[in-house]
Amino acid sequence: MKLVPRFLSIFALLLAVVLFCVPSASAQSTPEQTLTAFYKWYIHELVAERNPGRTSPKVTAISSARLRRWFRSKEGREWDADYFTDSQDFDPKWETHIKTTSAVVKGNNADLRVILGPVVKAVNAMSPHTLRVKMVKEGGSWKIDRINGN
Repeated sequence: MKLVPRFLSIFALLLAVVLFCVPSASAQSTPEQTLTAFYKWYIHELVAERNPGRTSPKVTAISSARLRRWFRSKEGREWDADYFTDSQDFDPKWETHIKTTSAVVKGNNADLRVILGPVVKAVNAMSPHTLRVKMVKEGGSWKIDRINGN
């Protein structure tokens, strides 16, 4: 008889641990959080001169299926700029100045802007640099699908 109450106590404790530790659907990353985290990593890699390739695990993880196909296409292979910054060069100040606008979400699509660099533009400066990013939700995660219409 003592086994049943003990079993129920252990079961209740395990259930509480699982419910407390497993993130809920509302705890999933937003498009803004996803892009901010990606660009913090990506720009840091550029500043550290570790140019992340299009096939690196983090780039593949953030890219939509459509974008990964485009990277393999003739046009994608011949793209003559950094796709994720849509530029030939970058400003090291971008690493510490990354902002996003609020995403406009329609179903599994999101549209927002990423602003890289200080907001005050100096003469001949590369900052601020604004990117229009379209994202899609694939497999429960937000993925970059297009930057500046490309």
